[in-house]
Amino acid sequence: MAGVVFGYEVGSPLASTYLRAGRGDPLVVDEVDPGPEPGVEPILEWRPRPDTPFQARLHGDPGRYGVWIDGMGGFGVEPDVPRITVPPSADAVRREERLWGVPAALCFSRRGDLPLHAGAIDVAGRALVFCGPGRFGKTTLATAFLRAGHRVLSEDLVCVRQTDRGPAVLPGPAMLRVRPDVAERLGPIDGTREVLRDGERVHLAMEDGLRGSGDPVPLAGIVILKRGLPEITLYRVEPERFLPELFSVSFNLPSDIERARSFGGVVDLAGSTPLWLLDRPLEFATLGEVLDTVTGTCLS
Repeated sequence: MAGVVFGYEVGSPLASTYLRAGRGDPLVVDEVDPGPEPGVEPILEWRPRPDTPFQARLHGDPGRYGVWIDGMGGFGVEPDVPRITVPPSADAVRREERLWGVPAALCFSRRGDLPLHAGAIDVAGRALVFCGPGRFGKTTLATAFLRAGHRVLSEDLVCVRQTDRGPAVLPGPAMLRVRPDVAERLGPIDGTREVLRDGERVHLAMEDGLRGSGDPVPLAGIVILKRGLPEITLYRVEPERFLPELFSVSFNLPSDIERARSFGGVVDLAGSTPLWLLDRPLEFATLGEVLDTVTGTCLS
C-alpha cells in the first residue's frame, strides 16, 4: 500500500485498491495471522443490518484491540503507534474495505478526530456530510453526486477534524459500494471500475481523476436524511434539537470516558457547522432535483 486515507499515510507491503494521493500521519499496516478469537465476552458487538451486512466483535483494551469479523478473521489495532494488522485472506478487496472501517476508526478517534457513520461529498472544494439510518439513501445520493461530477470523500465512515479554520473532512477510501438495483438504474459511472460484485453490492474503485488527494476539505454543512414526505423539503435546524441523532451516528466505545469524548466532539461539531434536515421521496426520478436543492441551499 502507498497512499493516504483518513489523514494517514499508509506504509505497507500489501497491495491497495482505494488509497488516495498525498501526505499524512504514518500508519503501519501488516499482514499477521491473528490466531484464534479470544473466548471471552467482547467489549462491543456489531450485528448484521441493512447497511452493515456482517457480524463483528471488539476485544482488548485501549493499548491493543482485536476486531474479529465473521468470514474474515481478526484485525489487530494499536491506536497509539498507530499500527493495524490484517489477517491473511484471498479476498484482498473486501479485507481492505473492512480495514478502513472499525480498525481505522479506532485509530483516528484516538488521534482526536471524530468518526461518523455517514457519507461525504466534495462540491467545488467544500464538503457536505449526509447522515441517517441504513436504507435512507446515503450511498444513492453519493452515487448521484459522483455522476454529476462531484467527488465522493467517503461513503460510509467520515473522519471530521476540528482545525483553526473550522471543521474539515479527511477523505476516506476512494470506493463506492452500490446496491445492484441502484447500479442498474443509474448506469455506469465514468472514472470508476468494478472491482467486486456480490449479492449485496457492486464495489467500485474511483480512478485517479475522481480520487483527488487526501488533503482535508472544509466542512460546509451536515445534512440529516429523513424520508416520507411526497415533496423535497430542506431547512436549517437548531443543533440542540438534533444532538441525539448526531451522537447516534458517532463511533464511541462503551466507557464513560470514551462516550464523553465522543459527545464533546459532537457538540463542538454541531456548534460550528450548519445542520440541515432533508426530507424527500426515495425516488430515482427526483435525484437531480434533490442535488440541485442541496447544493443551491447548503452551499449558497
